Amino acid sequence: MGRSQKIVYGQNGVDKRESGYYATPPFIAEFIAAQTCAHSPNASSVFDPCVGAGELVLPFVQRGLKVEGIDISEYGVPDGITFSQLDFLKYFAECSAPLLMQSSRYNHDILVANPPYNCHEVEYIRRNRDLLQSTFPEIGIHNMYSMFIAASIDLAKPNAVLAFITSDSFLTGRAHKPLREKILNECSLHHLILCPTDLFQGEGADVRTCIIILQKGTHNQRKVKTCARSLSRFEFESVLRKRRFADRDLSEIVLNGKADANEFIVNMSSELRAFFASPRISDTFRCLTGISTGNDASYLSPLKSGNFSVPFYKNPASKRFFALPNSYLVQDFLEIAKTNKNFMIRNREYLYREGITCSSMGVAFGACRLPPGATYGVNASIFTDDVQDQWRLLAYLNSYLVTYFVRGVLNRSNMITSGYVSRIPVPKMSASTISALGDIARSAVADKVGSQEAQQYVTRINTLLAKELGLSDDAQRFLSTFAQTVVRAA
Repeated sequence: MGRSQKIVYGQNGVDKRESGYYATPPFIAEFIAAQTCAHSPNASSVFDPCVGAGELVLPFVQRGLKVEGIDISEYGVPDGITFSQLDFLKYFAECSAPLLMQSSRYNHDILVANPPYNCHEVEYIRRNRDLLQSTFPEIGIHNMYSMFIAASIDLAKPNAVLAFITSDSFLTGRAHKPLREKILNECSLHHLILCPTDLFQGEGADVRTCIIILQKGTHNQRKVKTCARSLSRFEFESVLRKRRFADRDLSEIVLNGKADANEFIVNMSSELRAFFASPRISDTFRCLTGISTGNDASYLSPLKSGNFSVPFYKNPASKRFFALPNSYLVQDFLEIAKTNKNFMIRNREYLYREGITCSSMGVAFGACRLPPGATYGVNASIFTDDVQDQWRLLAYLNSYLVTYFVRGVLNRSNMITSGYVSRIPVPKMSASTISALGDIARSAVADKVGSQEAQQYVTRINTLLAKELGLSDDAQRFLSTFAQTVVRAA
């Protein structure tokens, strides 16, 4: 996936996108200090492997604890912090032998970090790929923060408390399953708190983050304090100050069915969680990806003309029920794929078949009819031989219930692949409801509804499902609020 270059400079002239450094807000630092000290009341020392300018550890200094911090760059730390300019990941790789791990540097009572959020595209990972892959063979090198968290857990002594404010993509992302399992197998989870999307807005970052507080050793597990995402930084400050958290058993916030991957789910009610015992889309339908051209500019045209004549659906985005093709594919694409190894066609037997095509990028999730004679990209597309099933599924996928399943449970990143869509639960429904849902979807497609007009059809679907599935008033209100604020609440 290509990404345009964007540079966000901090006050010190450092590109924040490349360095991944965003200053921790003081109220976050104070909260983390208070909670980690509560879990380790006799703590005397603190370590931060990416200390930056020391914002996160300053409250520990003020409490009289010994604080040590390292960083790949020197940003200038306040008095009271012992600083060394070191590359934490390289240092970990070089001294990860068991005896060296037990050195005094890692004998701290508390480890805290606001690790870099940048991903595999960052220059640091590209430049050090071989070393990082050999150091983190199980966790992977998908993101800087995941390596920082894994290394910190390895270095922590028994019963040490660890706290991170970090990207929340690891909570559900498929690539981060090994990190979730490492946390569950080696630590107790004390806090899991989603942060508002505007938390770092003042620094030019629009990122979804969370606060997670762990303790080395699973024997320390008690109730987990959780909090769904606040809609603003102002509201979030109040939540932390007043400690407005829900207490959950660990089993309530980990999705561990046979089709699941130990996703961490924040504040999903038992009523909604029960749906994940239902069959998933992949149990009944074919959920597939299609064509990756390797060079869209050469093989796709926004207009139908000349050799560009095959309808191509790449991402319906915010559209529901009905969408025109995103572009038109070259007519001779099958021949091109024979000689161009970068032009990949998956599931050829499903080309040109009628089905459903789903959005792949962006926070919103929607599904549209894939008409016969069309092709599709790597976004999830769904096929069935039962036409009635196809229409009722099209209606169901555009419901608020599925919006929550996809964006609140299965995946918090902006890219929805077929792997996630295939795991959407499909509860059992009566024949009359299946028929009624199909009628709504057919009507919406026949009317060629736009994004705004689609809402009236979604409302009818929500009403039908609420009655059929026995959704409580609380659940209906929750789903409605989530769907309408998904950009900020997911």
